[in-house]
Amino acid sequence: MSYFAAAFARSEGEWVASEIDLDDVDSVEGVVDAVQQVETDDGIVLVFVEEENWFGVIRVEGDDEPRVYVSEAAEAMQSLVGEAVLSQLVEDYRLSEASDDEDEDEEPVVLPAEPIGEFGILDDLGIQSGDLNRLAEAIGTSPAAAVTFLADRLGFAEALEAVR
Repeated sequence: MSYFAAAFARSEGEWVASEIDLDDVDSVEGVVDAVQQVETDDGIVLVFVEEENWFGVIRVEGDDEPRVYVSEAAEAMQSLVGEAVLSQLVEDYRLSEASDDEDEDEEPVVLPAEPIGEFGILDDLGIQSGDLNRLAEAIGTSPAAAVTFLADRLGFAEALEAVR
């Protein structure tokens, strides 16, 4: 499967975009490493990833843990990029589902076929969690159209089109 990934950050009052290569990334920390060169005035970098059947948002703020939202967890787990984006959420899910008498690493984690992660990831930027989930669950909305809609609402549609 092919994917598109780009990082967006504000610099001098404008959103700037950088297409990023996630081919060699195997964890969400690797995604964060891939965007370390992106300069930002306010310390916020948003990474949008889109594949055929899902889209994801990773929010990186300084040294804080990255925050992740994926529109369709089960579909995302079908790709290497999706596995990387969901790596921390998979680990958290594994720990929450494990019982005392099971070896946590024996069974593969099966994520639900629904949105997963931090639903309020864009709340303070003007996109409420309910809006994000409705967009993710809308029948017939392609991941590319969803990312375009988000970019338009957040004010960086031109920057997105420049790197697509």
